Amino acid sequence: MKLSKTSAQAALAITYLATQKGEGMVQARQVAKHLCIPTDSVLKILQALTQHGLIESRLGRSGGYRFNQLPDEVNLLQIVEAIDGPVVAEVPSLNAADNLAHRLEVLKSVCELVADQMRGQLQNTTIVDLLRCTEIQVLNQDG
Repeated sequence: MKLSKTSAQAALAITYLATQKGEGMVQARQVAKHLCIPTDSVLKILQALTQHGLIESRLGRSGGYRFNQLPDEVNLLQIVEAIDGPVVAEVPSLNAADNLAHRLEVLKSVCELVADQMRGQLQNTTIVDLLRCTEIQVLNQDG
């Protein structure tokens, strides 16, 4: 599986917002600074995550973005699909001869199985898992 750069940034953005829970609304520029990417790029990501109900946004002087869920309730599948669309098997259409049609169907079945497994793995990995990874890295740096 190839995770898009934008999906990876979205997962890291939500993880950052989760670490800021209780601190109020977080400005997009803060998220951009944390991820070392342009604010315009972060705004697109945050808007998509807001549209899918994964984070909350508020306009105005005290506005910004906030992670408003429990970290174990948001998984990577939700994030990836909010950014890139459904995770599905993609097999190119081929003008296969009749004697190859069955083999093409087997190939398609295998790809669908892999996509199902991929969706399952992404669904089983939550923001908590990403937060724990961060905690482990911080502990390793301190020790």
